[in-house]
Amino acid sequence: MMVFTRTLRDRQRSSLWWAAALFGFMLFSVAFYPTVKGQADIDEIVQDLPASVQALFGIQDGVSIGSAAGYLQARLFSSLYPAILVAFAITAGASAVGSAEEEGAMELLLSNPIARHRAAIERFAAMAAILAALTAGSGVVLAIAGAPVGLFDGVSAAGVSSAIAGAGALALLHGAIAASVGAWTGRRGTALGIASGIALAGYLGFGLMSSAGLPLLIEAASPWYWYLHENMAIHGANFESWLPALVISLAIAAVGVAKFSRRDLR
Repeated sequence: MMVFTRTLRDRQRSSLWWAAALFGFMLFSVAFYPTVKGQADIDEIVQDLPASVQALFGIQDGVSIGSAAGYLQARLFSSLYPAILVAFAITAGASAVGSAEEEGAMELLLSNPIARHRAAIERFAAMAAILAALTAGSGVVLAIAGAPVGLFDGVSAAGVSSAIAGAGALALLHGAIAASVGAWTGRRGTALGIASGIALAGYLGFGLMSSAGLPLLIEAASPWYWYLHENMAIHGANFESWLPALVISLAIAAVGVAKFSRRDLR
C-alpha cells in the first residue's frame, strides 16, 4: 500500500482545506435554520418558482421549507453539500493519474518495481478514502450541531444517514469518471472538463426532466435523480440513493485501470 499512503500524505494539506470548507458550510447552514424554522411565508415565495427550479432545490409539495425535513432537503442535500463533494471528487480523481502523468510523477513512480494497475488502483483508492472521510465527517458535524437547534425534529435518522451516504456515492461516481478519463488520456484538464460537464449536465437535466413529465425510465437515467427525487429525511433510508452509484463507480474505475495498464505513458 505504498502508493496509497504516499498519496494520502501528498493530499493531506489540500484535504484539510476541503474539510474546512465543507464543515464550515454545514455549520453555517445549521446556524441559519432557527431563522426560517416555522416560517410559512417562505413556502408562499417558493411556490411561484418554476417547477424545474423547485426540483433542483428539493422543494416538494406538502413539505414546508420551515420544517426540519424540508430545510435539510432544500438547504443541504439539494444544494452546495453534494456540489462540494462532487467538486472535490472530480479534482482529486483528475489528479489520480492525469495530473501525475503530466507532471512526470507517474513515470518516476513506475520506474520502481510496482505494477501499473496497482499504482492506478491505489491512487484511486486514496481519493475514495479521503472522500469517505469528508462525507463521514460532515455527517458527524451535522449530527452534533443540528440536534441543539431542532434540525432533526420529526426526521428519519436512517434517512438522513442515507442522504449523506448518497451524496458521497454521487461524488464518487463523478470522481471515478474523472480518474478514468485521466487514466485513458493522461491529461488532467481533459478529465476535469469531461467529468465537470457530465456533473453539470446531469444536475440541470434532472431539473428539466422533472418538470417536463417525462417517463420514469428517462428521468432515472440521471444519477442526480437517484439522489434527489425523494426526500429521505421524511421517507427514510433509500438504497437507490447510493448503491447504483457505488457499483457504477467501481465499474468505471476498473475500465480506467485496464486502459492505463495497456497504454504507453505520454
